[in-house]
Amino acid sequence: MNYKIIDNFLEKEKLEFLQKILFSEGTPWYYRDSMTVPRNNTEHAFYNHCIYNLKKPQSNLFEHMDVFIEKLNIVALDEIRVNSMYVQKDHYESKWHTDRYFKCKTGIFYLNTCNGHTLLKTNPITKIESIENRMLIFDSQIEHKVISQTDTKRRMVINFNYFDNPCAFNNN
Repeated sequence: MNYKIIDNFLEKEKLEFLQKILFSEGTPWYYRDSMTVPRNNTEHAFYNHCIYNLKKPQSNLFEHMDVFIEKLNIVALDEIRVNSMYVQKDHYESKWHTDRYFKCKTGIFYLNTCNGHTLLKTNPITKIESIENRMLIFDSQIEHKVISQTDTKRRMVINFNYFDNPCAFNNN
C-alpha cells in the first residue's frame, strides 16, 4: 500500500483547540488563485494560512504543531499550511498534482468531516473521505487531487510536506 490512514490522530482536546483557532474569524487567510502549480485560470481559488515555509515558522500556530511533528516522526520540515476551501454548488476537482517535485512525505490532516475528498492516483485510484481527525500519509511523488465539498461551508485540512528519514533528507 502506497498510503496510510490514521483515524483519531489527535486527542480530542488538541483537535478541538486547533478547530477553535482555525475556524475562528481571528486567523488570517491568504487568497490563492489556483490549487495547483503551474497556476491555471480554470481552477478554483482557495485560501490558506502558512504555518511553516522557507525553513522557518511563518505563523505563531507553529508552536501547536509539536504533536504532529512527534507523531509523524518528522526529522525535517519543508512546509506546513492550512488549506480552506469554501462550499461549491457542485463538486469541483483540482488537477492531478504533487505538492513537491522531490521525494518526501505528504500528510493531509482533515479538520472537519464533509463530502469532499482526496483522490490518490494509485492503481486503482483511491478515494479518501474527508473525516474529522483523520491523517492521510503518502509518498510525495504520488499524484493526488482535491474534490471540493457541497455540504459544509468550509473544507479545512492541514497539509504537511516533510522528511521522516534523515538519509532521504541528506540525499535531496
